[in-house]
This record gives sequence, structure tokens and C-alpha cells, in this order.
Amino acid sequence: MTRRTAWTLVAGVAALAFGAAVVGAVALVLREGRPGTRFGSDAYLALDASGEIPEQPPAELGFFLDTPPPSLRALVESLDRGGRDPRIKGAVVRVGPLYAGWGKVQELRDAIKRFRKSGKPVYAHLEYAGNQEYYLATACSRICAVPSALLLVSGLSAEVTFYGHTLDKLGVEAEFEGVGKYKNAPNQFTEAGFTQPHREQTEALLDSLHAQYVGAIAESRGRTPGEARELIEAGPYDGASALAAGLVDELVYRDELERRLDGEERLTPGRYVRASRSFGLDSRPRIALVYAVGEIVAGESQSGPWSGDLVGADTLARALREARDDKKVRAIVMRVDSPGGSGTASDIVWREVGLARKHKPVVVSLGDTAASGGYYIAMNGDAIVAQPGTITGSIGVFSGKFNLRGLYDKVGLTKEIVERGGNAAMFSDYRSWTAEEKARIRALMTSFYGEFVAKAAAGRGKTVEEIDRVAQGRVWTGEDAVRVGLVDRLGGLDAALGVARERAKIGRDQEVSLVVLPERKGFLDLLMERQEEGVSERGGAARILSPELKALLRWAARIPHAGPVARLPFELRVR
Repeated sequence: MTRRTAWTLVAGVAALAFGAAVVGAVALVLREGRPGTRFGSDAYLALDASGEIPEQPPAELGFFLDTPPPSLRALVESLDRGGRDPRIKGAVVRVGPLYAGWGKVQELRDAIKRFRKSGKPVYAHLEYAGNQEYYLATACSRICAVPSALLLVSGLSAEVTFYGHTLDKLGVEAEFEGVGKYKNAPNQFTEAGFTQPHREQTEALLDSLHAQYVGAIAESRGRTPGEARELIEAGPYDGASALAAGLVDELVYRDELERRLDGEERLTPGRYVRASRSFGLDSRPRIALVYAVGEIVAGESQSGPWSGDLVGADTLARALREARDDKKVRAIVMRVDSPGGSGTASDIVWREVGLARKHKPVVVSLGDTAASGGYYIAMNGDAIVAQPGTITGSIGVFSGKFNLRGLYDKVGLTKEIVERGGNAAMFSDYRSWTAEEKARIRALMTSFYGEFVAKAAAGRGKTVEEIDRVAQGRVWTGEDAVRVGLVDRLGGLDAALGVARERAKIGRDQEVSLVVLPERKGFLDLLMERQEEGVSERGGAARILSPELKALLRWAARIPHAGPVARLPFELRVR
């Protein structure tokens, strides 16, 4: 690249950044207006609950790259504010196909129920609803559907894909060593189906979630649990049969439903929350809200279509230190939604949580998933709050590699290995582990597991033996985790904030200011990440592969470099 070309590129990027900043500032002014004057005295909230529900919105300037879905925080905050706001007369929730875990759905469902306590109506409107979507709709005061709606209310199922036979055909040998009877992460690569412990914990998870689902239907529709199970067994339904069965209250198109609210202004969550926030000096007590969303890795946090959300230990540790050192911050709430990842990176964050606790309360709120490394970073908090459907626990560890020599032989590729030191090439992809190497790996994993259990016991105020009985890599729902002592209480982020208020001695009726950390990345940071990921990742493969397969490939690719891996024992989605 010539000097002139380089300067041209720099000038172009600077101009783009300046233009984006100007347009962003104008957009903010146009969107914000003056607080309290953006809408009249008769308005209703219009929520779109479909697709992905991110934990938090992207950086403000990220809007130029894409139109983001409403974040969970925006949805919940709009409902909580709207319930107290006399100008808001009700809410309409359009429920469509969701790609979210049960924890997030329960968080939103709880917010709808809190809104209803104000006496204001909430209408759910369905065009298509699976079990998760209908579960969310049951929180509303009235469930409406289009006449041609399809309700796949027919019971929960869990699918796990196994690649053992596929790898055999390709000539790939998956080698893993781990500790924990239920630490089944490698099974997807080594097996063709469930082992007995793997099936046992999958069925336990499904039993817990299905009981919660049945209870919600029974409560919402005025039925007994037995009658709710009969409704599920008789599914799926179309609009007419759902109406006849009492699963919906009426068949109506969305425009017909909204015409009933004629004269009332329609407000989206983002617009309403922005218009409701105050400006100027903020003297309210502060609580830091620290997000840990994604797979845990060493270094800095990253995000992209191929890499997904990565929680960098350096980024998260820095955010915790910032919250710890800020004298205006009275307490810290760490929001964890992570399947785990690097054991060493998780340990770094665990230590920072402990250091922060010496200065102010640290309460942990668990989202969809906080398993293995995700639980590791949570267990040092003063209190842990989870939803009933949160996937958590999985106290266990493993390590492994893929021997690709058989595949290389098929394509004519050969390698020569020259080494100094008996174990120098133990992670080579061109040979299997020796018996001595396997023993060494297992010894390392046993040591890390012992440390994991000991720290969990210290954090939870239990003996090592008590934690070991509920550890062994086993995954629990939040509801069961409370029963076995891994979680303190059930609830969402609002409940965790309540615990933080109490421990920081902030009055129950006193409004607090949330300081969100780590700070969101700006436009240039996002632009550089897109460039670093490469065009191919933004294109074909990243869009064609299913989210489950992309997640699986991401962590499989990091296995040889991750050391001890403390991660959710399998990719699982319950529908």
C-alpha cells in the first residue's frame, strides 16, 4: 500500500466516522425530543416479541450497520415504566417465532405480569406460536389470534445432535478427558446417541421445564394441571380449534385489535423508554450493571456473526474493577448469560468478583444460561438469582483434541513432527494421545475440578462433599438449582436489583440509576471488528449454518487452545 493510498483510506474512515457521529447526534435529538412531551395522555405499548431477544442493545452508532431487535432490557423497562405511567393505558404484545432460552422468556413474562398488576390490559396477538411463544402469551390478560393461526401447543422436546459416526466416516478421532459423571460435552463428538447419564440429565431438565409450562397454562386458562396436560396432548391447533379448546379468547386480525385502541398513540419500547428518561444531573444512588453475555475466553470481548458473543476475561475484569473503584456505585449486579468456556479465563473473573465483594455487594442475575464457566464466575457473588427455566450448574471440566490423521490420509496430506520434550506434540492433530499423555491430561482436569468444587463450596457456604454431590458436570434448571443450593432465589434482573438495593441499604421506593458496564463499543470499533472477521464470515457460512451448529463449531475450534474447558455439557434447545 502506498503512502497516498494509506492517507486516503485514513481520511475516508475519518470522514465516515464524523458523518456517522453527526447523523447519530441528529437522530438522537429527533428521537429523544424533550422528556415527557413525546406522546399524549392516551397511549399504549406495542411490543414485538419474536426472533432473537438480545440482553442489551448494540452501540448507538451500530444502528447504521443493522436494525437491531428490541433488547430484553428495553422490553422489560418499557413494561415496568408503563405500569406506573398514567398515560399508558395498556399493551399489545405481538408474539412470533422466538429464538431465545426459557430464562429470557420468563423474564419478559414476569414483566408482563407486573404490568398487569396496575389493572391495565395486555393483549397477546398470535399468528404462529410454538410452546415457548404460547407460554409467553399466557402472561397476558387476553390471548388473541388470527383465524388462520397455527398453535403448535403439543409438549416440549429436546434434541441433541451426535457426530460420532460422521467423524468416523471422515477419519477424525475425537479424544477427550474430563471429570464429572455428567460432563457430557464431548459426547456429541464421540457418541452416536445418549449415554445413560446424558439421557438422565436431559430428561430431568425437560421434566422441570414441562412442569413449569403446564403450570403456566393451568393458571392462565383457569384449568387444573391435569386438564392443562390434556390440552397439550390434544395439540397442535389451528385458530378455530384453539378457540374451541379455550387456548385463545378470540380470533381477530392485528389491525382490528389495534383499531379498538383508536385514538391512543402506539409506542414502541425503545421510543417510550427514551422519552421517559430524565435528563440533567442525576443524584440517584447508582448500581453498576455488568454484563457477561457469551462464551468466556481470554483477552478482550468480541462480537460478530461468526464468533458470536465472546466474554473476554480482561474486558469483564476491567468492568468489575471500574465498578468497584467508583465510590458513587453502591452495589454491583452482574448479569450472566453464558455456557462457559475457558476455565482459566473464568477463574480470572471469579477472582475479580471476590475482590469487588470486599468493597460493595455483588449480586448475580442469571439469564438463559449460566453453566460451567458461566456458573464459575457467578458463584463468588453475595447472592445468585435465577429464573426457574435458567440452565445452570454444570460444575465440571474437560479437555481434548481432534486427531485428523485419518482425514489427512484420505486427501493425501502428510505431516512430519520433530519435537524436543516428551509431551511437546501432545496436542498435535496428526497423532493420538499416548497412555502417559492421557493420564497427564486427566490429572490436570482432576486438579481443576477439585479447585472448582472447593471454590463453589466456599461461595455457597457448603462443604466440598455437599457440592460434589450436585456437581459432577450436572446441569440443573434454576428451579432445581434453588432446591440443591446452587442458587439463592428465583427471579429476574428486577429481583437481583432488589437484593442489591437491600444489601446496599438503598430504600425500596428510592429510584436508582443503572451504570451499564462494559461500555458499549462505538461505530469505529464495530467497523473494525467487521473488517477483522472477514467478508466470508459475514457471508455464506455464517448465514447458512444454524445457530446451534455455529455455536458447536465455534467452541470445537477453540478446544485445542483453551486448556481446561468449563462449558455447558452439550448444545441443547428445548422447544
